[in-house]
Amino acid sequence: MLLQMRGISKSFYGVQVLDGIDFDLRPGEVHALVGENGAGKSTLAKLMSGVYRPDDGYMIVNGKPVSAYTPIEAQRMGISMIYQESCLVPEMSVAENVFLGSEPRWLGLFSNAMKMKRETKSILRSLGMPLHPNTKVKNLSMSEHHIVAIAKALSLKANIFVMDEPTASLSDAERIRLFAMIRRFKEEGVGIVYITHRLNEIFDICDRVTVLRDGKKVVTTSVTGLAENQLVKLMVGRELAQIFPPLSKPTDKELLRVENLTRKPWFENIDFRLNEGEILGITGLIGSGTEGLAKTIFGEVQPESGKVYWNREPILLKSPRQAIASGFGYVNRDRIESGLFMDMNVYHNLTIASLKKIHRYHLLKDQPEQDKALDAIIQLDIKARDPEQEIKFLSGGNQQKVMLGKWLVAESDLYILDEPTRGIDVASKSELYVLLHELVREGKGMIVISSDMSELIGLCNRILVMHEGRIVDEIAHEEASQERILQSAAGMHR
Repeated sequence: MLLQMRGISKSFYGVQVLDGIDFDLRPGEVHALVGENGAGKSTLAKLMSGVYRPDDGYMIVNGKPVSAYTPIEAQRMGISMIYQESCLVPEMSVAENVFLGSEPRWLGLFSNAMKMKRETKSILRSLGMPLHPNTKVKNLSMSEHHIVAIAKALSLKANIFVMDEPTASLSDAERIRLFAMIRRFKEEGVGIVYITHRLNEIFDICDRVTVLRDGKKVVTTSVTGLAENQLVKLMVGRELAQIFPPLSKPTDKELLRVENLTRKPWFENIDFRLNEGEILGITGLIGSGTEGLAKTIFGEVQPESGKVYWNREPILLKSPRQAIASGFGYVNRDRIESGLFMDMNVYHNLTIASLKKIHRYHLLKDQPEQDKALDAIIQLDIKARDPEQEIKFLSGGNQQKVMLGKWLVAESDLYILDEPTRGIDVASKSELYVLLHELVREGKGMIVISSDMSELIGLCNRILVMHEGRIVDEIAHEEASQERILQSAAGMHR
């Protein structure tokens, strides 16, 4: 065995997060670790990589018993971690981030910058990402951040990889390239612990799966012969009838119209409309312009040309503050950098977009806003000890729910959701999809930007596909398929 964990327990502030977990990893194996949000997956991964120390239990890594170690010691023992949130230094280049702490050196003394750039370029090429090694990380998109984080883990040449939601910000094309690399690692005897909420990935790439529920191990079993509905039942403890609700039927009433919107080099000449009762999907590969388009509609970035109409009236948003005042809500794909205030509690993160209502007439209206925040916590099933708990102590999936919840509290009229189900478990996804349809039926506008093709096909009335900054395909729900979306995203359709 490459890794054995026995009787692992961990608690935070009196809350038992892991309770007597046994786990092991074989050479040449991809071992999935799954469960609902808050089940303990990321905590167990951070114990493997030395970020946390167990309260009880022990580990054997590459034949050596350990009770606790640091992340640096974990790396020396052959463990490399890809975190759900990328931990990069914005002011450093891509190459400097990839080799931070493990720089190749001349004679053991001087940093070998040329070798560092050459190896970085090679790793990025294998991932299908033509980033220049000299590019500053602060100039990268969220998806590109994630690719660099993966490249950093690969540079360590470990024999144990712990991957926490590695495809959360990747398109299906990038995911396919990552899977090809994982298969090469398997052939070399490398073991991979794979945490994901995308169940299809488990059947694509994994050999065994361990299910956690409420901090306890439910089962470890072979993926072979396991059906998806069986896995879902093991995760949630009940049958889940269907994931996607029936599509609502759009009306002819126009809510949002975009005409010839351009912001080079991200996108140009973007035209589309969104009708009442419609969920509009937008997708594309990394660098296609989807993220920049969302930020421009929300007023975070100013367009060079073009117009945006809301309820048939032209609207010029010069800042997110104006967008919020106009009833727009935006779930950013980067919850740490742009979406949440990690040192604030759940309640304040939920009400941060409603401060104008709270401070109306210079009075702090605590109780109504607390009630709204509590409604959002219940409605989205946000697992928190209480509304006063700091959000940094929530799981990634529950943090994602808070990002959506703040726009529910603000009673937004247009929801721009960029990777809204990133890190959310299958049961919570199903509940979220129902909520999105309820909002649409109430007359809200809904734009879903996603790299998950099954989500787009199951959820959206129409799908717009972007390639190199332009909309290259518009697909009705009845005509949508993964093949067509992939072809269009790669610029190959028609």
